[in-house]
Amino acid sequence: MTQRTDVVVVGGGQAGLAAGYHLRRRGLDFVILDSDAAPGGSWQHMWDSLHLFSPADHSSLPGRLMPAQAGETYPDAGHVVEYLTDYEKRYNLPVQHGARVGAVHRDGERLLLEADSGTWRARARSSAPPAPGRGPSSPLSTAAASSQDASSTR
Repeated sequence: MTQRTDVVVVGGGQAGLAAGYHLRRRGLDFVILDSDAAPGGSWQHMWDSLHLFSPADHSSLPGRLMPAQAGETYPDAGHVVEYLTDYEKRYNLPVQHGARVGAVHRDGERLLLEADSGTWRARARSSAPPAPGRGPSSPLSTAAASSQDASSTR
């Protein structure tokens, strides 16, 4: 069964959650499709010893400051995962985990996105490249974050 929405956000990491926050504020119908089984984006696959290179308040997403981590100037990966998990829940973002997008096609004035969780028909999609080592190895997979409107898809 094909589901309809205004926007499909591909990826539930930091960029995808921030996009969801703004889409919600604008009153658009959207879904966030994330290939990972749990919240936290690529941070859940990082080394425990990895830390942000900036203080928590400089790494916050819109609407919610990342709280400082006790005893740390620069938050570690676990703290970032906790923050992203809380952010997703706090704003009740419609994230479908375990939903890898395999193909995007133009379908008239809309886009057809085929994912592990089903097929979506949308006016637009927003996507960011996967974290290094997490996506296809083609040069296009490392391009800058992009948004795509069905009217500009060829």
